[in-house]
Parts: sequence; C-alpha cells; structure tokens
Amino acid sequence: MSCIEIATFHLKDGVTDDALLAIEQRVRKGQISREAGYTSRELAKDASNGEWMLVMRFETRVELDAWMAKVKTVPEMRELGALFDPRSMTTRFYESTG
Repeated sequence: MSCIEIATFHLKDGVTDDALLAIEQRVRKGQISREAGYTSRELAKDASNGEWMLVMRFETRVELDAWMAKVKTVPEMRELGALFDPRSMTTRFYESTG
C-alpha cells in the first residue's frame, strides 16, 4: 500500500510554466529524493484552464507526513510554493489499495 498526495493549483499571475518546470526539476533532484519512503512525483497541466496537478507518492502515510512537516524548511520547496496562487490550491490524500 502507498500514500498518494494530489495537489491542484494555478500559478500566480506572471509566473511562467518554464519557471515552474525549472524549480520542479530541482525539487526532484533535491532533498525529497533522499526522503524515507519517497517513490515518485508527477506534474501535469490541464491546458484548457491552466490548472496544474501534482501527484506525489510515498510508501506510507507516516513517511509522507514526515516530509510534509519539513517542506517549509527546504529552500527549493519554498521557491516552488511561492509560484502557486494560494487561493487556487487544493490538496487531498489517498491510500493505494494495490
């Protein structure tokens, strides 16, 4: 079983897709890749309305929660978060059944 976070968001006005993608590459190569239980991140965009979706997987909810507790202390994660329009952000958590 794995734990999945699905976040949806829009970028702030004036932020480009290229800026998001550049920071996302740094995130994937950074601290998260060394976190216990981390398995993957996937980023996708709905071209019809500009909404982005981020899917992140950890082996357990405990490991995902440990990462979430650290997020604000990781420089590239602070940079990434600064690109999001906070009014548009939604986050949901799921547990995989197989």
